[in-house]
Amino acid sequence: MATTFKNGLGKYQTGFYYYCFRLDGRQFKGNTQTKDLVLAKKVLSLKKAEAREVLDREATVLGLNQSFKDSTTPPKVPTVSELVKEWCESHSAVSSAAHLRSVGRVAKTWLLPSFGDIPIDQVGTPVVLALRTKVLNANRSPATANHIGRIVSLLWNFAVANGHLEKLPFKVKPLRIQKKPRAVIPASRVQEFLAKVDERVQNPQVRVILRVMIGLGMRASEVLGMRWEWFDTELRTYTVGKAKGKEARVLPVPSWLWEAIFNNLPQGESEWVFPADDGAQRCAQFARMPLKRVCKHLGLNGISQHRLRASFATMHAISGTPLPDLQAMMGHKSVTTTMLYIEQTLESKRKAQDLIAQKLGLA
Repeated sequence: MATTFKNGLGKYQTGFYYYCFRLDGRQFKGNTQTKDLVLAKKVLSLKKAEAREVLDREATVLGLNQSFKDSTTPPKVPTVSELVKEWCESHSAVSSAAHLRSVGRVAKTWLLPSFGDIPIDQVGTPVVLALRTKVLNANRSPATANHIGRIVSLLWNFAVANGHLEKLPFKVKPLRIQKKPRAVIPASRVQEFLAKVDERVQNPQVRVILRVMIGLGMRASEVLGMRWEWFDTELRTYTVGKAKGKEARVLPVPSWLWEAIFNNLPQGESEWVFPADDGAQRCAQFARMPLKRVCKHLGLNGISQHRLRASFATMHAISGTPLPDLQAMMGHKSVTTTMLYIEQTLESKRKAQDLIAQKLGLA
């Protein structure tokens, strides 16, 4: 231990000099890392200069903060058009292209023409309800009106998070919509679907892409972003390394799909499993039109790339896959989201009724 500090320096039993001094009521102390008194004095001088700079910077920041608090001019509230621009700029690098297009389309078509120059704190409940009425009067569906309402809430919640508003200036409940069963490919028609894909689609990449979508339940953007390095040939798994939820998930690949991938696609020519002609990654809508043509020939209406993902979820649910396992494969943070993808078919209801009849001894 040091005995006493003289002129800011004290010598410990180890032989090293330590410094200790006060500036503006604050104490600064530490090891000079030297046993030489001359060097220790130089270190002390440098530490005092550094401490003075620190105190001066803090005083400047405190002065600015106090000036801001004392200012009588409130911060300017952005207009709706300024809010949309700010959101797009801040999310351009973190949101998917589809999400950016969706927000931009709603803003351009509905928000900016109606109240683009209005400050966002003046967009209250009557304004939002009037916008929804305008959407419905334009012969748009209640689902579209609810979608626009979600985009409005998203933008204004962004304004609250960034300090433009203390709270949302409106409160509007979504319209209640009668849920209708959405199209999926039933398990009994999957082989027919794949045979028609092989018959009608010439591009081998598209044939494999559609198999991956229905066999692994991946999003279109995830499928088109597949890389060879994310396959594990020993475990026969694929790790979705670029997912919507920003979390990688490991998917077991069934044998029929593994063979379709590795027997029909060249390896080593590109990092991408489905590269474009120039070697770049393909766009997410690459297989949309071939899928549409195949489904038209089969009479499968309403089947899109994303409905192949729902078909995957529905087939697993009917087959008895536990919901937590299905949720993990789908890459959902909530099992509630997974449930939205599961369509109850007449076939599954009939199986359930027959099973109950057997347990009751009536079949």
